[in-house]
Amino acid sequence: MQNPKALLTILSKMAQKPEVKFDNLFQKLYNPELWLMAYESIAPTPGNMTIGMDGKTIDGTGLQLITELIDELKASRYTPKPVRRVYIPKPNGKTRPLGIPSFRDKLLQTVVKLILEAIYEPQFSEASHGFRPNRSCHTALSEVKKMNGTRWWVEGDIKGFYDNLNHETLLKILGQRITDNRFLHLISQFLKTGYVENWKYHTTYSGTPQGGNLSPLLSNIYLNELDQAINNKIIEFNQGKKRRGDRKYNAVHTQAQKAKKQARLNGDWNKYKTLRKEMLSIPASDPQDPQFRRLTYTRYADDFVLGVIGSKADAIALKIWLEEFLRDKLQLELSAEKTLITNAKKRIRFLGYDIKRWVGKRIFRFRTKTGISTKRTCTYQLALLVPRDKCYAFAKEYGNPTKWHGKHRSKLINLSELEILMIYNAELRGFLGYYSLAENVKVIAANLLYMIKGSFFRTLASKRKSTLSKVARSMKRGPGHYVISAKKKDGVVKEYALFCSTRYIERKKVMYQDPDPQPNTLKYRGRTELGKRLSVQKCEWCGTQEGPIEVHHIRKLGKLSGKAVWERHMIERQRKTLVLCQKCHDDLHAGRLSEKTKLREDGRAEIHRKV
Repeated sequence: MQNPKALLTILSKMAQKPEVKFDNLFQKLYNPELWLMAYESIAPTPGNMTIGMDGKTIDGTGLQLITELIDELKASRYTPKPVRRVYIPKPNGKTRPLGIPSFRDKLLQTVVKLILEAIYEPQFSEASHGFRPNRSCHTALSEVKKMNGTRWWVEGDIKGFYDNLNHETLLKILGQRITDNRFLHLISQFLKTGYVENWKYHTTYSGTPQGGNLSPLLSNIYLNELDQAINNKIIEFNQGKKRRGDRKYNAVHTQAQKAKKQARLNGDWNKYKTLRKEMLSIPASDPQDPQFRRLTYTRYADDFVLGVIGSKADAIALKIWLEEFLRDKLQLELSAEKTLITNAKKRIRFLGYDIKRWVGKRIFRFRTKTGISTKRTCTYQLALLVPRDKCYAFAKEYGNPTKWHGKHRSKLINLSELEILMIYNAELRGFLGYYSLAENVKVIAANLLYMIKGSFFRTLASKRKSTLSKVARSMKRGPGHYVISAKKKDGVVKEYALFCSTRYIERKKVMYQDPDPQPNTLKYRGRTELGKRLSVQKCEWCGTQEGPIEVHHIRKLGKLSGKAVWERHMIERQRKTLVLCQKCHDDLHAGRLSEKTKLREDGRAEIHRKV
């Protein structure tokens, strides 16, 4: 049986050769070790406890399920079940449909994803950042910030991309590298499995369901065609090595050089300083040079932005080309509402950030070997900003953002004080953590933290039936430092601080390695603890190795009360999983699992009998 890490690494290296075609991929699905790797990768996700159309979740998964699915694939009996459609709210007030597959289908999709990711990740464009290893919204935004000098933005958004993705086009793209028809047929089955909404079945003729493990990767494979086309367009569009010099600047520069020579002779530097100051107010090159053009591009999922250093006519022509390419090659349509051509003087919105060009100039003076040198910068550099409307929308949960007055949150009063503090901290860290790249994050956060601090104290005052000032005094440990103390089981007192000061905020840098042409095999990690525990095929409760072995899953450890023995067992070990035989698993769900059959530390089961 081939090691899955070695298998995926070999596929990744082969994918770097464009002439290589991949056959016999379907047989790779017969490898149980690959299934265990897929299971380990998705097991910690809480969404696996969501019920699919078969009424089952990840709970009860074991080697028997993997063996059954492999047998179905070998006999060509496997058929995916329709996904269950639910709707989640979008920021604009509309809703987004999500398709929830059954866990057995989700597990197989993850196995297929590992194989496809190994093949396609080495050939993806560096401009693509959505749903890829070691990439995120922050990496995309950091690349956008490097688009200095941009004169025009082309903001791209594909209309209903996930609903309108063409199945035949996708299979044709996959067929360029993959020649295994059984493997392609399996992907086709996932695409055409349909969905159930309000207990009514609907056939899917296009699109890929959002919520499936395979959908993000398939969307990247589909849009990689756009990435490659734009890369070719960039080569065609770019023109000139540098801009031509500005005539006025050159004239003043010549006069300044002459004035400098005279000043060295007569000691009068006033004229040179005046000319030097004038030089700093004139652009050194012609910003409208028609012989100099540049095009930059960044994409996250179906949202992308192009920066144009050129004329507005260039930007309009680029938008027309995009519309034609998407329509003719990918059977997609640009959203008329969201695809805009914007002058770089104005702000644009990308991935929830406002992108703005610096206004004015900054002049830096620094010492060199030849003396003091002067340099101006920031004329056409970009800044990432927190949008005020996003800040106000977030702040509404805590009070009135127009007056920055916090209110108590009645829905939290029944929780413990420590739980309330942890909820406030988690919400704040989530919002400010996402906007940690913004230039104005501390300015925005100052009022926000003030209001949320007031909301927190009012919530605790309502719970204690006290006043805000008394609550604040009882928690204060220093300037801007408020804590709740909690005693652990070992008697140690730990203090939990409220996130309420801008000194806790740091402007983060995106830490990810530079793009490497070699395959990143680190993501193909070895066996984890869960996989090893399942492979032993031994019940962790009674110690038996007979019969099917399954894994009991819970969504959160915090949901366990600790009253049952098995709950205390999981809490003590800080595990959300428990490997059990089928009988013990059934007894657990029926409330019959007791300490009488629990495995002792010496490896023997304690079986108490009446004498």
